[in-house]
Amino acid sequence: MASKDALKAQAQGSAPQIRIAGLIWLISAMIVMAAAGTWLALAVMTGDYLGNGKAVRDAAEAGSGLLSQQGSIEAVKDWVLPLAFLGVAGFLLGFGFAFSSILRFVRLRGNTMAELLPVLKQRSTTA
Repeated sequence: MASKDALKAQAQGSAPQIRIAGLIWLISAMIVMAAAGTWLALAVMTGDYLGNGKAVRDAAEAGSGLLSQQGSIEAVKDWVLPLAFLGVAGFLLGFGFAFSSILRFVRLRGNTMAELLPVLKQRSTTA
C-alpha cells in the first residue's frame, strides 16, 4: 500500500492524459469542420457542374472548364472522406486518453480508501 503522503502528492498532480485528450479533441474538431466545409463546397461545385445538361457535359472538349470542374470534383471527393475518418478517429483516440486518466483516478480513490479504511473503522468503534 502507498503512504498517505504519496497518495496526497498523487492526487494533487495533474493528469497529462486529460490535457492530451483535450488537444486531440480540438484538432479532431478542426479536421471534421474542415471536411464538412469541403463537402459543402463540393456540393456547390457538383450542383454547378450538374446544372449543365447531360448533352453539354458529354460534348465538353478537352481542356474545357466543364472537364476541369469534373476533375476537381473527383479529386476532392477522393480525399475528403479519409480526412473525415481521420477526424473521427482522433475523437476516439482522445476518448482513450481520457478513459486512461479516469482509470488512474479510480485506482487512486481505491488506494486512498484502502489506506484510510482502518482509520475510519477505528473512529467508528471509539465513538
